Amino acid sequence: MKSLPPVRINREKYYQLKDFTKSVLAGCRHVADDGTPLYFPDASGHYPALWTRDFCYMVEGAGSLIPAQEILAGIDFLLAGQREDGFIPDRVQADGTPIYFPGPADQPIGALPPIDNQFMMVKLICAYSRLTGDYAGALKRLDRVWAAMDAVPVEADGLVLVDRNAPSVEYGFTDTVAKSGKVFLGSVLHWEACELLAQTYKTYERHDEARDWFERSLKAHQRLLEFWDDGVGMFRSAQQDCRQVDVWASAYAAVMRVASKTQSERIGHWLARSWDLIVFKGYVRHLQKGEYWKRLLVDVPQDTYQNGGYWAVPTGWVAQTIALVNETAAVKLCETLVDSFLKDGGCEWINEQQCAVPGYAASLTRLLGATQGRKK
Repeated sequence: MKSLPPVRINREKYYQLKDFTKSVLAGCRHVADDGTPLYFPDASGHYPALWTRDFCYMVEGAGSLIPAQEILAGIDFLLAGQREDGFIPDRVQADGTPIYFPGPADQPIGALPPIDNQFMMVKLICAYSRLTGDYAGALKRLDRVWAAMDAVPVEADGLVLVDRNAPSVEYGFTDTVAKSGKVFLGSVLHWEACELLAQTYKTYERHDEARDWFERSLKAHQRLLEFWDDGVGMFRSAQQDCRQVDVWASAYAAVMRVASKTQSERIGHWLARSWDLIVFKGYVRHLQKGEYWKRLLVDVPQDTYQNGGYWAVPTGWVAQTIALVNETAAVKLCETLVDSFLKDGGCEWINEQQCAVPGYAASLTRLLGATQGRKK
């Protein structure tokens, strides 16, 4: 799939980022009770399990730093916990116990398991196949993911729907947020997964399956622009609860070329213009400073965590989009975050008083995947 090109940063900073990422991934590596190597989300031991979403971002952004056989083993460890109704686990513990909902096992968040894990599994398997060329192994596992894709509540128009009266998690990095109605980022991820499935089946000349997934991806793509707010020049997060300008999702839509060229440039201008409202030490807010999610699944104090904290996961997407209109600003954003990582240890999220969960792999691997070292 075509996406926006990586941001070319100082070569020395890029290799500092790469070396630090390698050391963090080593700290994330653990061994399950059955001997399977697992990659926990962080090297500090805060999240002791294999998370589908986090592992996907590790492999997409830094798959070359993880042995191929360990990627496949992790995929199979997650798939072993797939529910009968198709849902992929949110995480699987070292003893093999699958956990389907975010939050503590005895306090699940959401009416259904998170929507995005189904799409993340497709992305994870396809990232593995791109890294290794093992399309046969990928196909064998993708055939199992059909049931996962069908488990997601998708409307006839191809957009993902969250029930307002029984909200579930649309995207794991907003798993405390009660977005409802048709949701944007979940729908973008659904489109992306359909497109990846179509391309993979086409590669192996399984034309009927490829055609089915291409039709699904086309249907979804045609309706994604319903979330566009032309007056603002950004995408909104949902059509009912939390119908707010979504920084992360807008940047991701530009990176994945869901947005048109004109829309992507407008998003880039908005992001660059809003720097002081969304960026702190290279980390990026979900919403503009001073704005908070209108409805939550879990009470989160303002200016913390997912309700006003600054995160590193989206920084690469934001930088790639800003690069469309201001390459210098894009480079500055990435290099600022690298400097922050080297000082704070690469946190999950920060604010002016707090730097939470150092050694958070997705923070590092997402930036690594969105950058490259500039030639001297």
